Amino acid sequence: MRKLVFVLVGVFALGLTACSSDDGGGTPGAETGTTGSGDCADLTGEGATFTITIADFAFDPNCFTASASQGITIVNQDDADHTFTIPDTQVDVPIAAGETFNGESGAVEPGTYDFLCTIHPTMTGQVTIVA
Repeated sequence: MRKLVFVLVGVFALGLTACSSDDGGGTPGAETGTTGSGDCADLTGEGATFTITIADFAFDPNCFTASASQGITIVNQDDADHTFTIPDTQVDVPIAAGETFNGESGAVEPGTYDFLCTIHPTMTGQVTIVA
């Protein structure tokens, strides 16, 4: 589980530099996986840990850059269970409704990755992980 979090952190950092919005024309709060903004967030300056929030069936931010050395916190504010999953990696973190996940860094190589909730596959995003 901790390795998955490390991979997530790395993936988040990589996605910011090369991410693009795939909002399908949805509106904030809709089950499109978007947050309503077309810009990727640079979370590399957030310190040792950065936070991703899940609310209204969307990741916030849904496009960001993070450092491979950062830890990740994922806060699920919904009344439904979700996952933070990066396909083709070991990152597949379940986050129960109303719960918070805390993970460490180092599991994902620098690069850009798409991520999603496997329970609600319209919830998507992109992360760029930097060294």
